[in-house]
Amino acid sequence: MRADRRLVHRSGALTAITVVLIGIAGVACTDDGTAPDGVGGSTTTTARTEAITTESVTASVGPSTEAAVVPSTVEIVPVPDVGVPGIDSADPFCRAWSEFAGSFQAVAFGSTADSDPVGAVRLEVIASAAVSSAAQTMADEFPESVASERDIFLDDVIGPFVRRADRASDELRAAGLAAGDIEQLGDAWLRALVEAGVDDPEIVVAVPDGLTEAVDAATEVFAANVPVIAADPSLITQAEAPATLGYLADNCPDQGILAGNDAID
Repeated sequence: MRADRRLVHRSGALTAITVVLIGIAGVACTDDGTAPDGVGGSTTTTARTEAITTESVTASVGPSTEAAVVPSTVEIVPVPDVGVPGIDSADPFCRAWSEFAGSFQAVAFGSTADSDPVGAVRLEVIASAAVSSAAQTMADEFPESVASERDIFLDDVIGPFVRRADRASDELRAAGLAAGDIEQLGDAWLRALVEAGVDDPEIVVAVPDGLTEAVDAATEVFAANVPVIAADPSLITQAEAPATLGYLADNCPDQGILAGNDAID
């Protein structure tokens, strides 16, 4: 996919985001940042059960030399227009993809909306452990059928945003939080993301007791040293992983929406 494409959310709410590649490229905030073969941290996604409706369509297929029509019924599972599709998937790769891409979309939307930009930075800091953990799960569960693209997808497509998350987690540690505290923040982020969806510019996260002061301090440092997503030109990348994106579209519940498959030029 081309680097100059604009991400459009299912509802069209993200049309304003013009600096993203397939909704996922990010910035390497430090010279020594590494992409996830060893991204640490683990989060627990709060499972949600959503009723996904199905509809049947009848396709008429017939030989070109025959008048007879042979009907066949194809079951189509529509992508929900709310929430984060696939975030409760039983497939660990697909679930991690939805956690990662859903987090990116939500934070990116917040950074472009007419709201307090520091608020979007704060959300990115809170979400950092969830983003890093999702990337590590994708690295661990990467599909064999597209293994040839593993390195470019992990290092160059999702890797830059992971390095932003790692930087944010570093600031939380510098503010005095332990690894378990940072993971709690990631869990709280995923709960809020599931409830609000990716196109709410003012997601409200219930920060666990005793962590607010450290979150605020880390946010202040992160905001002073790292550009917001929408203002960072390094989010534009030439990296491509078409087979992996095709795998996501064909096998994961979001059907490629979170990868920007409804992008426009």
